[in-house]
Amino acid sequence: MTILTERFGKIKAIAKGVRKLKSKLAGSLEPFMLLDLQLHEGKTFYIVTGSVIREEYLNIHNDLKKTSRAFYVGELIDKFLEEGHKSDKTWRVFDRALKAIEKNDNQFLLRIFELQIIEASGFYPELYECVHCKNKLQPGENFWDAIEGGVICSSCQKIYHHGKRISDELIKILRLIDQNKFEIIEKLKLDKTVEQEAEEILSEYIQSILERDIKSKKFMNSIGK
Repeated sequence: MTILTERFGKIKAIAKGVRKLKSKLAGSLEPFMLLDLQLHEGKTFYIVTGSVIREEYLNIHNDLKKTSRAFYVGELIDKFLEEGHKSDKTWRVFDRALKAIEKNDNQFLLRIFELQIIEASGFYPELYECVHCKNKLQPGENFWDAIEGGVICSSCQKIYHHGKRISDELIKILRLIDQNKFEIIEKLKLDKTVEQEAEEILSEYIQSILERDIKSKKFMNSIGK
């Protein structure tokens, strides 16, 4: 199993005999559960010797859409985080993500967690100054540059020919996420075109960083997100 732990980061572990009906671990090692684990450090893998359920997230396990979203966030973290690397931010992001998916059907929450995972991994994009000339961004015609990792002004775009148009509204929303002002985002009635723009831009940026596709996204999209 791949386990994200608060103490050791991302680890690989084995649960011996867990498939046996009388196993004391049976039922407590399903995906997307918050657990207190007892671990023994083996030569290659950790060995799970005990497990106590703290949170089961029943809605995630019983709702296919929620399950697909949890798989997507989980795969993102798995791809961004190296094995054995501890990241308190990443652990907290996953904890918040599972709690939010469990209680909320807002699709835009995934964009928030995408950005937070990117930030926790050290790839947070520039949203306030042009990544080329370093001048403060002004409302109007700006561009998103997935290669450079942030927004560039129209003057630099004409020189370097990088990036795609990004709306002022989306820049404002991304800044609200950066400032952890989630209560404001939850109250906003986002236009579908802005939601689609956010998904496309962040998806492009994630692919640019990881240089690979997120397989669970296809599954999530196939069932209507």
